[in-house]
Amino acid sequence: MNLKTKTNKIKSMLAKTQNTILSAAFILAIATGFNAVLGLIKSRLLVQYFGVSNHLAIFYTADKIPNLIYSVLVIGAFSTVFIPVFTEKLKKNKEAAFKSASSIINATFMLLVPVGVLIIIFAPSILRLISLGIFSDSEILLGTNLMRIMIASQVFLIAGSLITSILQSFKYFLVPALAPISYNLGMLFGIIFLSPKMGIYGPALGVVLGSLLHLSIQTPLLKKTGFSFSFSINLKDRGLLETIKLVPPRLLSVFLSNAVGTINNSLAIFVSTTSVVFLKFATQLQTFPVMLFGLSIASASLPTLSRETDEGTPGRFKETFLASLHQTLFLVLPASMFFLILRIPIVRLVYGTSNFPWEATLKTAYILAFFSLSVFAQSANYLITRAFYAFKDTKTPVLIYLFTMVINLTISVVLVVLLKLGVWCIALSFSLTSILDTVVLLYFLGKKIGGFNFDEILKPFIKISYAAVAMGAALYIPLKILDEYVFDTTRTLNLLAVVIIASLVGSTVYLTLTKFFKVKEIELFYKILRKLKLKKPKQIYHHPQPPISA
Repeated sequence: MNLKTKTNKIKSMLAKTQNTILSAAFILAIATGFNAVLGLIKSRLLVQYFGVSNHLAIFYTADKIPNLIYSVLVIGAFSTVFIPVFTEKLKKNKEAAFKSASSIINATFMLLVPVGVLIIIFAPSILRLISLGIFSDSEILLGTNLMRIMIASQVFLIAGSLITSILQSFKYFLVPALAPISYNLGMLFGIIFLSPKMGIYGPALGVVLGSLLHLSIQTPLLKKTGFSFSFSINLKDRGLLETIKLVPPRLLSVFLSNAVGTINNSLAIFVSTTSVVFLKFATQLQTFPVMLFGLSIASASLPTLSRETDEGTPGRFKETFLASLHQTLFLVLPASMFFLILRIPIVRLVYGTSNFPWEATLKTAYILAFFSLSVFAQSANYLITRAFYAFKDTKTPVLIYLFTMVINLTISVVLVVLLKLGVWCIALSFSLTSILDTVVLLYFLGKKIGGFNFDEILKPFIKISYAAVAMGAALYIPLKILDEYVFDTTRTLNLLAVVIIASLVGSTVYLTLTKFFKVKEIELFYKILRKLKLKKPKQIYHHPQPPISA
């Protein structure tokens, strides 16, 4: 095969649509997993270059506000609200859909630019506020410069994310899934090649480069869709008006969520400056399975769920939702147990450099343990909220989150500020309220679609939970035996061997028990194997697997 043929084949693969939830989720999961690995490598390199230092804590604190802007505008509107509105208009009139999209995009940037300018001007005051006045003047100056660099990069990052939403509406998932990978590669370039000479400014400039790559990799495929962009804003456009109606509750929800993250960062500073690093690293680890499975399946499900609400097929909607929910739980519950039992080896393997001492490992692992309790709830939450968005209901999730957020912050402030129990309390409070938030959301979604019965929700969850608990025991026993009697786990290769062996034993127990309990979702495991073109195993069940695609 010559170079031209190979190039054409790659282009054809990148331009291929994913028309089922499984195929889209598979693409997103693979890309998300790889991107998460890059994120962990990025964090390890940051520790290697800067250690558990104030500079690294300042970098993470300065990134909070740019990340807040990105989350509010992109996660708040385009990843959820835009897709149902645009998809509905796209089915009726392609040209009208493009005009609506242009109006929405232009309105977004009309909001972004003045907000960005204000943040650049008032960056020092913002840093003093979120650091609770603990940062020194020189640290405030450093944080201000970093924040200004990273807020400027949001223009490119948000533009790329807008393109992502358009491409996913056309069922192009592969290239949009590669965009975040490009972003992390840009950051890695900044850390590796710029940090030796520019210090902590290297990663900040890497954010700018990553944002540019995030945008540029998607632009060619956008042209293939025939998308026609206009710089005008039609204030009477129905798509824009509908988005304006739906966005405020969603914006408020994401703003509150990120505000909680910023407040938690401030509470960590209250404990100690370096606690920011421990909290950040534990959060990043526990987010891995949430993004890999929860967000991937939820994002892949949204276009289908939106179409089924438009077609007025509640039975089909419910069937698709439940299948996606059970598949999410099947994948994330064992991941929760994995992080709970193997927390110390995982932290050591991911962040264990000479600049990350044993005390830092223990503190990060302790926080991770409490986070792991709610990995299943966080993952399910992504899908449940998108089910509401498919009905164009953005109010219910934000009202519920407002209630649980107050509980979350109250518990955190009492435990950290008043009782001074440590930064791990932030993770405990977060997990408890995440579970509560998910349960309440599920209850109100059930009321919207005609209710759930025991067999539909709790029975599969209980079966999977039993198997996950048994998996935890299967992880713990070989971990202890191998650590104490077989391997010297002070050596990285030996520690890796222990984790691999324990994981294989635990996974075998989990898959065996889910088969014994006749958990239907184990078929998803075999579907993934078939995606990889492996030999199909013998069929386990005679009853059909709930459909996962439309």
